[in-house]
Amino acid sequence: MTPAVTTNHTPVRDRVTWISYVQISFFAWFMYSFGATQALLRDEQGTGLVLASLHGTFLSIGGLLAAVSVARLMLRYGRGRVLRLGSIGTIIGVLILTWPGVSIGVTFLGVFLAGIFGTFIVATVNAFLLDHEGLAGPAALTEANALACFAGLLGPLVIGIGAATLLGWRAGMYVVILALIAVEIWRGRNTEAFSEPPEIVAKVERGKIPRAFWWSWLLLVCVIGAEFSLTFWGADLLRERCGFGPAAAAASLASVVGGMFIGRAFGARLARAFDTESILRVAMACALASFAIAWSFTWWPVVVFGLFLTGISISVHWPLSVSRAVVASDGLTDRAAGLASVAASIASGIAPFALGALSQSIGFHLAFLMVPVFLGCGLAILLTKPVHQPRPV
Repeated sequence: MTPAVTTNHTPVRDRVTWISYVQISFFAWFMYSFGATQALLRDEQGTGLVLASLHGTFLSIGGLLAAVSVARLMLRYGRGRVLRLGSIGTIIGVLILTWPGVSIGVTFLGVFLAGIFGTFIVATVNAFLLDHEGLAGPAALTEANALACFAGLLGPLVIGIGAATLLGWRAGMYVVILALIAVEIWRGRNTEAFSEPPEIVAKVERGKIPRAFWWSWLLLVCVIGAEFSLTFWGADLLRERCGFGPAAAAASLASVVGGMFIGRAFGARLARAFDTESILRVAMACALASFAIAWSFTWWPVVVFGLFLTGISISVHWPLSVSRAVVASDGLTDRAAGLASVAASIASGIAPFALGALSQSIGFHLAFLMVPVFLGCGLAILLTKPVHQPRPV
């Protein structure tokens, strides 16, 4: 299958592209809802901050195990089959996580499985869109992540509404199960439409990742470390700084994801008009300034507004950093997408756990200074190790 777009930077939104958009969006629903459920699950199980934060660690360990093998699986079985496996496994993981009354060891297993099979979805969709859309790959990936953020915006809201009503917070997670079943019905039996062209398979089998790629890989660690610190512990920051209750804090966390949705919706247009390096540098600087607003105040409207602006600023970090890493990989798309998921798994496991552990001794307010550290390191990489990408026309 040849790329859908090869001469311009406007994505072609055909059927397979829409299936990819929807599938990654509902995994994002799970991921952003997962952060919002942590305080609720912790209260339900009666566990402490450090023990509860191991949910994020098990999620990232599962993602890491998947990330180191997903490129080989894509090449051997085809991207379509890996995507289907990702849906089935994520459904099983969410069912285990949300089973009422289970111990924390069982919920660890649930997020571990969701981490494995959800990473299959993310890495495979990233690789598919960047190949399928050609030069429009960065814009398509930003569009996909915009829709993912919209789903991620709705997820915490549904969790918060469920927690405050008879529905319960688990209702928000059941949406993921139903949506992924619908995606696989929509995909049908033809999974070959998502698979790699033979020439790409041959190149990946004999290619070697360039050294310059690893700076882009470190950038991915930085942007995911900042993003997951915000989405995983943001609700607890609102509880500590603004005196919110559990349900209000979980729902208010949607300010970050809502900002990310708006930023990615416009970011897809920016990706057609400006080069990736310039967008990322400006977005990183804006994220530092926006987070300073959220961190410095205790009046909840200002804090929520600061988190909203931070969400806008970090919105393009992940999709454009993945695109940047693929360009730096010299055409080894599947391998670069797999390594991008390795970076995401490492950062999403270490950063939230470190922040949670640090908050035990100094509180969430000071512990959240980890976020500008990640952002500052990312900006330094962008300024000192640029990657030259094809310019929009």
